[in-house]
Amino acid sequence: MILLANIVYSQSKIYAFVGKKISVERVKSDDSFYLKYKNIYKVEQSFDNEIKADTVVFNSFTHMNQIHYSIYDYAIIYVVKNDKGDFVHKRTYFTPIVLKENGKWYGFELNEKKPENYLPVKPYKLCIKNSRKTAKVIIPKFKKQKHIVEAFYPSQFFEYVNKNTVKARFLQPAENLIKQKF
Repeated sequence: MILLANIVYSQSKIYAFVGKKISVERVKSDDSFYLKYKNIYKVEQSFDNEIKADTVVFNSFTHMNQIHYSIYDYAIIYVVKNDKGDFVHKRTYFTPIVLKENGKWYGFELNEKKPENYLPVKPYKLCIKNSRKTAKVIIPKFKKQKHIVEAFYPSQFFEYVNKNTVKARFLQPAENLIKQKF
């Protein structure tokens, strides 16, 4: 059944939007293998005409108890529609968004190793205090501040300033990051 669900969702149309986290809370799941989360995000920018509301409520499922996108205040979230027409998060795919400048959103790919395709940005200080708190809750194995910063604000894109602050060095516009996913 899980394999069937993965096949169906992998062939579904994907909808993407830049969202601001309002809440991410664990709720009771119908399936004992997966943990279920109810997510509420404010839509800051939609990349598809299907997302018309200013707020999107969607469920996400994981079996690892690690909802990494919830660490960031903003992210590009990729969702699909289920049989009932409700949005469901697609295998917890997301792209962190950390900066809005001149009306454009900028972010990075966590698993990108080289910043060659990224734009240098003027040194922009980013407060990560809330991100650190969220990371400690959902990933308790990260005990040290440095591990959280390294995992969620990689050195190829950010410079460590102190435990609550990093400086953005290289980012990409959200539109470019979306194109890479499709």
